[in-house]
Amino acid sequence: MDGPLYTLRKHWVLTSVLVLLTLVAAIGAWVKTSGPYQSESQVVFLASEQASKLNGNNPYLSFQDSLNMTGDIVRQGVMDPRVVAALAAKGFKDAYIVQDDPLSAGPVLDIIATGPTKAGVMATQAAVTADVQSQLLQLQSDVLPKNQIQSKVISSSLEPTLLITKKARPVVAVLILGILLTLVIPQLVEAVQKRYGNRRKRGQRPWTPVEKAPSPPASTDGSRSSQLTPTASQLTPTAGQLTPTVGQRAETNGKADSEAANRESTSSMIDF
Repeated sequence: MDGPLYTLRKHWVLTSVLVLLTLVAAIGAWVKTSGPYQSESQVVFLASEQASKLNGNNPYLSFQDSLNMTGDIVRQGVMDPRVVAALAAKGFKDAYIVQDDPLSAGPVLDIIATGPTKAGVMATQAAVTADVQSQLLQLQSDVLPKNQIQSKVISSSLEPTLLITKKARPVVAVLILGILLTLVIPQLVEAVQKRYGNRRKRGQRPWTPVEKAPSPPASTDGSRSSQLTPTASQLTPTAGQLTPTVGQRAETNGKADSEAANRESTSSMIDF
């Protein structure tokens, strides 16, 4: 039984075309897919001026659990759907997320923007970072400045990062689909050809050779041909030859009687 590899080798032209189309489609998917890119920033919350006096006015020595709680409140406010819609209305339509920094125990928020273009993610990340600081000020609008919690941007991406794994997903999908079609289509073509060939064989009648009669030898001259080929008058006897007359029959009978008498007389002489 023929295997898949044999079928692929048999239909190597079709297989080559399918492989080429798969590669072209994969390259097209990679080029056509813009991004995605990612830009990040980090914002830390610091103790107020009044709270830092106990530590020599050093806010970095005055971290408290209240700062972590404030960071959670700000994070939830920035992720509110109304805030997301307001930013999108201003032109910042790329997706973003605000979350607690997993590598820090302090009040640090990570702002991550993701989108198809470098400029878009950079602008969205900057807008969300500014909104985080704005949300903190709005929460403390009725608090004296010296008692307000402060915020500071401690890191921000200078260039967005290309997310290769996400960009490669459509390429991998195209490659898998192309490989499956490359394996399946030649098998289908082979099955159709075999079915069509079987139908043609069943439709044909068995061939039987036709025996030809041997032809007479060719004559070299006309006289010999006339001797070998009897004429119609020679083959067809006349009515007179086939039908004897009454007189001929009587004469024949008389001759037979005389011959019988002669045989009897001869026999009697021999016996004597």
